[in-house]
Amino acid sequence: MNSNRCVTGFLLAMVVISSSCRDSFSPEIDDYKNNLVVDGMISNEPGPYKVSLSLSSPVNDPDYIPLSGCKVTISSLEGESEELQEEAPGVYVSSPEGIQGQVGHSYKLSVVSPEGKHYQTSFIKMPFPVGIDTVKAELQFRDNNAYAYPVGGYQFYLSTEEAADEESYFLWKLEETYEFHSQYKIHMLYRGMGLEPFFNRDSLYVCWKTQKIPQIFTGSTNDLTSGRLINEPIHYVNTETKRLQARYSLLVKQYSIPSQAYYHWKAVQEQVEGDDFLFANQPYQIMGNLKNVDDPKDRALGFFTVGAVEQERYFFDRPNADFFYTTCIANPDLMALGYMPASQYPVYLTITSEGFAFASDYCFDCTLWNGSLEKPDFWIDK
Repeated sequence: MNSNRCVTGFLLAMVVISSSCRDSFSPEIDDYKNNLVVDGMISNEPGPYKVSLSLSSPVNDPDYIPLSGCKVTISSLEGESEELQEEAPGVYVSSPEGIQGQVGHSYKLSVVSPEGKHYQTSFIKMPFPVGIDTVKAELQFRDNNAYAYPVGGYQFYLSTEEAADEESYFLWKLEETYEFHSQYKIHMLYRGMGLEPFFNRDSLYVCWKTQKIPQIFTGSTNDLTSGRLINEPIHYVNTETKRLQARYSLLVKQYSIPSQAYYHWKAVQEQVEGDDFLFANQPYQIMGNLKNVDDPKDRALGFFTVGAVEQERYFFDRPNADFFYTTCIANPDLMALGYMPASQYPVYLTITSEGFAFASDYCFDCTLWNGSLEKPDFWIDK
């Protein structure tokens, strides 16, 4: 079973996929070393809000370098202000009872580095939110070099409600939760002294897993004849893992953002998805919206985003398609149990057409796939 790792900070773990035939670009190694990198947002959601600060690393030695000891402040044009506290190296958070984002208000971020460099944005007005109309899943089959025929999966499409403004800009953040099952239920245990019945057979069989979708998704009604998006493609999940095995849920957060934020995130999205992304840890070629107040040419990388959010949760059933995740083959040769060391006890057994058979714990225990046995409070069964 393959699993996505949740990306934290600003676009970590991007894949270098430059392989096309064209003139190469070799930047000076020191050009992008030790630049301030910012990732943060304030929205109309209740706080706390988080701002992550780091330093860019050399092109030939990419790394995530958190920046500690900064003074980080979010303030509003309407007079609110809060200095964020550093809860982890380079991670600064507001108080849950502190500043709260409000639609129509304007906010700025100020960062003073340990060396005394002062960066800040201009005041950015929070747009009015636009609602989500629908999110639907369409079963699609796509070519996959690992298999002789196309692999199925769900392509998700989003439609917005009608916006009051003809030009609206969106950033979507997605979180998936899925139910998945072990391959076998436990019928017997072996602890070295014969087979013991196991009565709670479902105890390790059903799990749930929640994780953020690391991709960037943007959209705009600019150049459209209406103020809404219809069937905008977002997330895609195929059947190479257990994510669609039983039941799948998608939490969609739709942020209405200013045009400057949209063009920034769209540029990052295109750079990550294109075949010319050169760097593994930070988007060096895209400047952000923080400037050094004493040196306007000194601009930080990354972005402080101001956005108003609407969110909806959707559920989807297992698709009518073949699955390709790794499966288990249980061994009915129970004589082999006598040669197992005690460190492997208990050994789980299931019932097959050949009688009792044993297999790896991974075939019986869904928690070993980073799943949780606790059903989420929001979960809706079929």
